[in-house]
Amino acid sequence: MSKFLFLVLFALQINAQDTIVFPKVDVFKRNILEVSYGKPLGDLANKYESSITTAFYMRTKIAKKQFIDFGAELSGIVKGNGVDYKVGNENIQLDGSKSAFLLGFRYTRFLIQSKDENFHIETNSGMGWKYLHYAKPEDEIYDELDIKPTLNTIAVSQGIKIVLYGFGLHCNYQYSPYTLFNSKVERNFGASSINFGISGSWNF
Repeated sequence: MSKFLFLVLFALQINAQDTIVFPKVDVFKRNILEVSYGKPLGDLANKYESSITTAFYMRTKIAKKQFIDFGAELSGIVKGNGVDYKVGNENIQLDGSKSAFLLGFRYTRFLIQSKDENFHIETNSGMGWKYLHYAKPEDEIYDELDIKPTLNTIAVSQGIKIVLYGFGLHCNYQYSPYTLFNSKVERNFGASSINFGISGSWNF
């Protein structure tokens, strides 16, 4: 009798193991690297010719097909032009900008995703703190001038990206009103730019 009960319990244990359902592992790509070419628009087109931007974001899932990306972007400015800058009661011309930096986050949503999850189209709505770096003129008469002519502002952006096996193509519009917190530069300084680029994403 004891042997019979042992066999029954053993059979029930095997059957229970066969019916266990393991939850699906979420394998979305958490690390994102982007490289893009940017063109300033409107009045901002008078401040520099173009930019090359490298961005790194870390993705966190918040809902089905919805994410928050936290990261930073560093831009090299190509052919920055000098700009007028008020110091006291006089105007000086700053040397052309050579770099820009953005620290912020994006809300990402998958609009389309294939069943095997290897292809998707996503939108990115971003916000962050951005600065456009300038330097005072190198002329000796400005050596004792204590100024840090960096333009800080809040930037918002909207983009779209097409991704296949972790590699993507993206287009992004950014609005950065540089005069929002700085009245020392010309009133119509410019704020708009557009970026086109490629991206790669992976998990460590």
